[in-house]
Amino acid sequence: MKKGKIFVVLTLLIVAAVMASIGTGAIDVFKAERTSSMKVASDAEGFIGISSSSPYAKVNKEGAIEFDFSTALAKGFNAQSLTEVHNVFTVTNQSAQTLYVWLEAEGWDSWHNAGLRYRIQDTNGEVTNVDAWYGNTKPEGKDLLMSTSWNFKDGVGKMAYVKLDPGEYFTAKVIVNTKLSNGYGRAGKDWSHTVIFKANKEAPKRPAQ
Repeated sequence: MKKGKIFVVLTLLIVAAVMASIGTGAIDVFKAERTSSMKVASDAEGFIGISSSSPYAKVNKEGAIEFDFSTALAKGFNAQSLTEVHNVFTVTNQSAQTLYVWLEAEGWDSWHNAGLRYRIQDTNGEVTNVDAWYGNTKPEGKDLLMSTSWNFKDGVGKMAYVKLDPGEYFTAKVIVNTKLSNGYGRAGKDWSHTVIFKANKEAPKRPAQ
């Protein structure tokens, strides 16, 4: 092969190699800066909105909601009585995705089992009761908290939960029955406890049989 042709062939091979390297889109160094806007919001303004128009609810200085079922005149619920408090709180899915929401509890004891219910009062979401024996058509089928053997613990339990699409909500009421024996419903008994609000992209589960 003549030198001229060899030169042309080599030149074409070099050009092809350069074009191939350009075609891969390969890069050695890259840097980009993007802004990330975020802040801490109050319970009412967070991804899981927890709000209340109840006179027994207040927002502390950190923006978290708290409940105190007493007033300047009343120290608590009547002994040996049945009381319902409606519109205690509303939970709204203010995120961008569908979520399953349920309640768990700490400090829940025998007197709570016997006389306290957190029940769904109103919702535009989809209510499911994990234990089909109860059935969602019965009022008990909408109980969010009821008994330590039924309440959710780490996402496992037998109570109701609510599937909320973005913008959907549920409102809860509290039913207090102090018509109890064993001193559970006597004046001075402390029924304080902690309510834990939980939400997940996956539905909570029924405990293994």
